[in-house]
Amino acid sequence: MSAQIIEFPMNRVRPAQQVTRPSSSRARTAPQATYVSRPVAIARAVLGWTLILSIAAALLVGFGKQVQSAQAVGSETTTSDVVEFEYVTIMSGDSLWGIAEQYAPERDPRDFIADIMTLNNLSDSVVDAGMRLALPIN
Repeated sequence: MSAQIIEFPMNRVRPAQQVTRPSSSRARTAPQATYVSRPVAIARAVLGWTLILSIAAALLVGFGKQVQSAQAVGSETTTSDVVEFEYVTIMSGDSLWGIAEQYAPERDPRDFIADIMTLNNLSDSVVDAGMRLALPIN
């Protein structure tokens, strides 16, 4: 392949001219600065900060009410729900079933284990040596 060189006569090129655009309503112009008096600026600042602080306070109050309602649901107790308990440290080889038979022989072990799990917020009945559990006393 061979490249072909095309020569263009430079005397036929016109020099560049300045283009003037007509001014129209669409033309973008820099906004002119407007003077705002000092009292108006202070009033706007006070109004803005008041709005920001009132929104923040409303959010905090709403969050506080949610926390209170969550605590109220978890801590609803009546005088009949009050449980006395004693602490027991789990030893190696202990199980909740054995503890239920030892500390509440007259009760059904499954009910006593359920009470232990509820009182200690346990998700399952697996206990490890060294754990300290609260046992309900009836």
